[in-house]
This record gives sequence, C-alpha cells and structure tokens, in this order.
Amino acid sequence: MDILTKFEKVEMKADTRISEADRIFCEAHQAAYDRAKTSLSKLGFMWDDILSQQRELLVSTGTSPETYLVTYDGLKLSDNAIRQQTHSLHPQFICQLISYFSKTYHFSINENDIIDNLVPQKPTDRWVDNYKELVKQYTKELDELSLSYADVLEQIFLQTDGRDFFEQALHELKNKCHRASWIISRGIPQFEQKKGTIQFTGYACSFRDWCGRGNWSLADRIKDILRGIAHFETDSLDRIPGSLSRVLKRYDCHDNQYEFPDCEKIQSLRMFKNGRVDLKFTSEAYATQFIEDYMKTIC
Repeated sequence: MDILTKFEKVEMKADTRISEADRIFCEAHQAAYDRAKTSLSKLGFMWDDILSQQRELLVSTGTSPETYLVTYDGLKLSDNAIRQQTHSLHPQFICQLISYFSKTYHFSINENDIIDNLVPQKPTDRWVDNYKELVKQYTKELDELSLSYADVLEQIFLQTDGRDFFEQALHELKNKCHRASWIISRGIPQFEQKKGTIQFTGYACSFRDWCGRGNWSLADRIKDILRGIAHFETDSLDRIPGSLSRVLKRYDCHDNQYEFPDCEKIQSLRMFKNGRVDLKFTSEAYATQFIEDYMKTIC
C-alpha cells in the first residue's frame, strides 16, 4: 500500500486522537522548536554583523576577522555551524515526539521513514550535471522548512494504519506472541496445550553447566510470551506483576522453576534440559483463552 492510499484510508484527526497530556507535550516542543529557529536566525544575522565589524577594523592588517572571536578551545561560531544547527532542528523535533509516544504507549515507530517523508533529502548522486543546483535547492528547502507536530502525528498514524496508540501497542504485543509461538514460514506451531499447561518447544530455553552449577536462561521469544501474559493478567501495558517482572529481568539463574503467587491466571513456569518450557495456568480455561487471544491470531 503506497502512502497516498494510506492517506485515503486513514482519516486523520491528530488533535482529537491524543490526550491532553500528549497535546501539552507536543505544544511545548512545538514552541521550543519554533523559538529555536527564530533565535538561530537572529544569531546568524548578529554573527554576520560582528564579523563585518571585525573585518572592517582589521582590513589594513590582513588579519582574519575571526582572530578575536574564535579560539581553539573556546567559542567556535560560524555561519556554517549556525546553519547546520538550524537544519538539525527538524529531525531533532521529529525524534523528540517519536520518542515520547513510543515510550508512553509502548509501540515501535520507524523514525527514519518519518524523517525521510518530512525533511528534504540531500542529493546523493554527485555525478549528475545539475548536482550543484540540486544541492542549492535542497539547502533552500531546509532553510525554509517549518514543521508542525500535527505533521509528525499524521505520519505516526499512517504507520499504525489508523489504530490509536493503545490499539497499536496491543497489536504489536500480540504479534510478538504469535511469532514466538509459530514457525511462521511453515505455519507450524511451537507449542502444545495439555489441559491448563502450554508447552513450548523449539529451544524455548537453554541450560549450561558452569563450574558445577547449572545456569538456565529463557529464549527471548518466551520473554515475549511472558509480556503477553503480563497484559493478560493486568489488562495494562504499564503494569507487570512483580514475580513476572523478576523473571523478565533475569538473564540466567540456577533454578529451572518459578512460581507466580501474585498472579491470578498464570501459576508457574518450568524449564527442561531438552529446551522445553511449560507455562502452567490456574485453569484450563485461562490457558485456552491466552492461546486464542494472544498466540493464534494477530489483531
């Protein structure tokens, strides 16, 4: 699906689809971005005036007009430095907003695609006849560029196919659980339900005998499953029960079994030397529901 088709498919209502806290954050960064552009522009004019004065005073000596203005380990202003800083404001503004929404709502955003779509791209083919003209036009477009946070939000909503941020985060979480449970290319499940227990195969864990002590570690895909179980337990993307959180934070340990006493739906986890991992739920119904909601389909 090309970007124009996505624009037709997704009805953009940026300001109505974010919270008041989101709006306040965006407006603060919008104001700072706008003010920085104005301030740097003024600084450029001031620097040109300062250089002009020094050039006039030193013209008879042949001395550089920057002699008393720039030092090796001190102030390093220049027209080029000011322009580069001004140009860097655009991707910086985009990245600040992307980082906020990604961390706040726990979903991934391709920042490079958004920067490419909103910020002019420097010509890369130096051997074309009109390369200098293309660079000149590119620089002019950067100098005149003024982004709005609504522009960035529209690009983010395009990447989510119109889902709101909570829906996108849950979509990605369930997608990870699905991929952790299947050999996607062959359509083969890497799990089996036995009453209230889901057994994961295919190197779901590993065991090493280190200095006479066994070290157990979970595969990353099983940790994705546990993050799905955390949401299954709490219906929240922010809260993880303490017992689950401790398992997720460990790289390896000496025990092959965990209990989850602060959870209602998941009871325990057990690892085996053949790479199998068993997740035992408190009822067969919960095991079946988790498979149906998180592992079999992608919302």
